[in-house]
Amino acid sequence: MDNGSFWLAIAGLAATSVTSGIGFYFSYRSQRSPLREQLYGKQLDVMTDFALGATRLQKIAGALRDGSKLAAEERLALDQAWNDVSFDVLDVVQRAGVLLPADLYSTMTAYRACCEAFEKAVLEGINVGKAYNDLAGAFGHTFMLSRELAGADSLSVESLNLHSRDGYARMMEVGRVSLARVFRELRAPRRKG
Repeated sequence: MDNGSFWLAIAGLAATSVTSGIGFYFSYRSQRSPLREQLYGKQLDVMTDFALGATRLQKIAGALRDGSKLAAEERLALDQAWNDVSFDVLDVVQRAGVLLPADLYSTMTAYRACCEAFEKAVLEGINVGKAYNDLAGAFGHTFMLSRELAGADSLSVESLNLHSRDGYARMMEVGRVSLARVFRELRAPRRKG
């Protein structure tokens, strides 16, 4: 084999290797993208289920915080609602252990620990206010981490860039009090003549 044929064979082998590598890469990417999209969809489901369940627990906890002011049947109904929703949130947290990054899963388990501490405080009637505040703080922490993982702000900025960032900023400045006045005026009966 002469020198030219040798280098031609090496170049052909290198080109074949590069082409195979590129093909492998794109094949790998095409297989991973649907899996990544499915995982992201399931993560969104878990985070949304957690936010809804934890919000319900927060409302129940707010009512239980002042338990001495409740009638016996109200207290019993709230206790039952707490148990039901708490078990639902536990199920969501268990699913989250498989689907979410460790940091977010850890904040959800911390929230569950705060739920148990709140329940204990209510039953014992000791430090209920502190336990409620801890519960609210754990919920806020988990909620904000969920927003970050979902990319709510980043994706929203991209959407705003497609449309009118100025219009969005103007509506943010208007605020709910001003809009409430506008809607009140729109709903007011018209005076005749």
